[in-house]
Amino acid sequence: MSAQKVLDVAMTAYWLGDPADVSMNAICQMAGVSKPSVYREFGNEDGLACSALNQYAERVLSEMLAILHRGTPLRETLDALIYFASDDPRVDKGCLFYKMRAGKHRLGPETRARLNEIDAAAYAAYAGFLQARSDAGDGPSSLPVAVAANYLSEQMALAITQRGQGEDKARIRQVLELALSVLARP
Repeated sequence: MSAQKVLDVAMTAYWLGDPADVSMNAICQMAGVSKPSVYREFGNEDGLACSALNQYAERVLSEMLAILHRGTPLRETLDALIYFASDDPRVDKGCLFYKMRAGKHRLGPETRARLNEIDAAAYAAYAGFLQARSDAGDGPSSLPVAVAANYLSEQMALAITQRGQGEDKARIRQVLELALSVLARP
């Protein structure tokens, strides 16, 4: 089996379960490979988890960040983020990044470092988007960009986490629309 197949199996296993509770033995069994072959390819469990997180970031998180970089007006961008969090099929199972972030104290140092990098990049994307919208006269007028970026990031995290827990999509959409309404100018 190829390293890519092992990585796909690991990413899915981490995504569907608690990433810290998914054992190397379970991944090897699901992928039909030996532990030594996985260790040769990824170094250790932390290397495999970090590689799975990187793949997830490329396949899923990059799409969310792309929404922030489109240069579209505030309301249009917020609507796209709401759709992503409440209806995009890629987050039906929740978010591997948010799952790993919530339990990062149980992960290895390489994966924790990568989580921090992704978190910082996401925050920078939210802040950059909100600053650009403020500069264009379309952003939240009464909130500092840093506060608004953190708020937007955490609202997205909550909504996507609720998706993974099987909450009703319509309810998630309604609550997120309400939560993000504080960012729109009256």
